[in-house]
Formats: sequence, C-alpha cells, structure tokens
Amino acid sequence: MTRWVFWLTGLIFTCEQPYVQAQIILITKVETIQRPYTEQLPFRFHQGDSIIHVSYRNNNVLVHFDSSIPNTAFKYNIKALLPRSVITRDTFIVLPDLPNGELVLEISDAQRTYVKPARLKIVVESPLWLRWWFLPMMFLYGLVFVSACLYLLYRYRIRQFLRLQHTRDRIARDLHDDMGSYLSSISILSQTAQRSALKDPAKTQATLERIGQTARQVMDSMGDIVWSINPTHDSMTNVAARMTDVAASLFTDQPVDWHVVVDDDVKRLSLSAEHRRDFFLIYKEAITNVARYAEAHQVTVRLQRQTGDLVLTVQDDGRGFNTEQPVKRNSTGGNGLRNMQNRAVLLGGTLTVESVERKGTLIRLQFPI
Repeated sequence: MTRWVFWLTGLIFTCEQPYVQAQIILITKVETIQRPYTEQLPFRFHQGDSIIHVSYRNNNVLVHFDSSIPNTAFKYNIKALLPRSVITRDTFIVLPDLPNGELVLEISDAQRTYVKPARLKIVVESPLWLRWWFLPMMFLYGLVFVSACLYLLYRYRIRQFLRLQHTRDRIARDLHDDMGSYLSSISILSQTAQRSALKDPAKTQATLERIGQTARQVMDSMGDIVWSINPTHDSMTNVAARMTDVAASLFTDQPVDWHVVVDDDVKRLSLSAEHRRDFFLIYKEAITNVARYAEAHQVTVRLQRQTGDLVLTVQDDGRGFNTEQPVKRNSTGGNGLRNMQNRAVLLGGTLTVESVERKGTLIRLQFPI
C-alpha cells in the first residue's frame, strides 16, 4: 500500500511541475557593438523576436536576457560555434566576431532542465564576394568583358585593314593618274623626237626639253607620294618645312618677296597621311599658280588655328583673275581650282578664292583637325 502512495505522489508531481513554471527565460535586448572606424548600420530588436539580421561589418553582438526566478544559473550554447555549453549567472552574453551564416543561440536554465529554453536565430549577412551568386556573376561579367574586348579588337583590326587598303588604293590611283599620264607623255614625246631628229633639229630640241620637264614633274610627283605616306612627316612642323621648300624652289629665279608664317599652336598639331596629302596638294597647286600666272611681288602663306580648325591662306598682290572664268589665265581650263575644291571636300572643309584683276588673289582653306 505504501508503494502505491509514493507512486501516485510522484506521478502527480511530474504532471503538474511543467505548468507550475512556464517559460521563464526571455531575451530582453539585443544590440550590436560598433567597430572602430566603421559605419554603424541601423539595427532594431523587439522583445519576442526570434530572428535577427546583422551585417558582417557589425558582427559583434550583445545579448541581454532574464529569468523570472532570481539567481538563476543560465546555460547557453551556439551550435557549430561553441564546442560545449557555457554556464553563467550573468544576464548578458557578448558574442564577438560572429562568422557569416546562420547561428542559433539557445539559453536555458542550468538547474531546471524541464524549462523551455529561449532561442534566437542570428543571421550574419555575408559580403557580396562570399555569396553563392557572386562567382557565377563575376564569371558572366568577365565573359562579357572579354567578348567585348575581342569584339573591339576585331573592329580595330578591321579599321586598320580598311585604312591600309584605302592607302594602297590611293597610292595606286595616284600612280595610275599622275605617273601614267606623265609616262605616256614622255613616250609620245620621245617618238616625236625620234621622227624629227634628222628632219627638224630645232623641233627635236624643244621636244627633248619637254621630255626633261615632264621627267622632273614625274620626280616631283613621286616625291610627293613618298613624302605623304611617310609617318615621320605627320607633325605640322615637317609639313611647314616641306611647304617652305616648295615655295623656295618656285620663287628662286623670280623677284618675289615671299613668306611662310606658321603660328606656334599649329606646330604642335599633326595630320594623318590622307589629310596631309590632300592639304599639301591644295597648297602646292595654289602656290604653283601664283608662281606661274600671278606675276606677283609679295606672296604670304599663313597657317593658323581657329576654334579647332586649321586655316591656310595664300595671298599675293599679282594680276588676279576672274574667278568665274579662270580659263583665261590658265590654259588647263581651270582644272586646278576644281581639284582644289574636291580635295577640300575630302578634308571636310571649305575652300574660298577671292580675286580681283590687277589687285591680287586670296585663297583660304579651312578644315577641322
């Protein structure tokens, strides 16, 4: 009978004890401890929250908790972080330098194992470079970047090839147009000289002089072509020196006071091979016309820069001409002026010719550079 009394008493105590003490452990406050020289990020915790999110830059956490029973001994543990549970009578826990990921803090009564523990899930957000999608995203970005670089390199190589092909075509066209016409003239003149060598020595002498003149023109044209494609002549300093040499060779035997004036800011510029040739041929045509037809006493060539444009002016005080009918002064029918206009269009600029009979001529070329 006594054994049955003890058994019933234990059963009643066991059944009623969990209801005598409900959950008595509460997490009352959670705060983050700011690191030196780091920005404090906003953080809020309300009593009763079961999960918090903290940044990897503010991963020092201070947790406050309490119990309804005084002098309670607490036991806490963080799985995957602490090797075993820690027993303390303090009502706070300092969790320094928490690793990235999800952690579960469990606080229980060290003496009353039947009391339901308080749990708090702490999520430490990883930096961008440690998240699962970062490496695939960087790989994708790298693939796009490499593809873009290869595409740009391909476009660059295509442009370089087209520029080279354009230069080759231009050289071939110049050789065909200039050299072909000159060499044809030499061939015809040499046949004429051969037929008239015995019958008309004077005519033969004149023909030979024309052959020599044409041969010199061939040499000059060939020199212009070689000079225009030489990359060492890109600077305007070399271009100005070439312009001076041409003027000196044309006005050596003429009583002409000529000047080539180049502004200092122009000397720092450079021209591509295509622009350099068109620019130089416009100048050469203009200065050659002055030497042949103007009968001038003063000739001034000036190079200057105006708001991003290069401006060339060739001015003389010679006989001038009617710009509407240049054939009266030039037996070639004004082809020189038309060629100059066409080359100015290729440069993307404008060419103006102002001339008054017996008062001189002003030629002005302006194009962007």
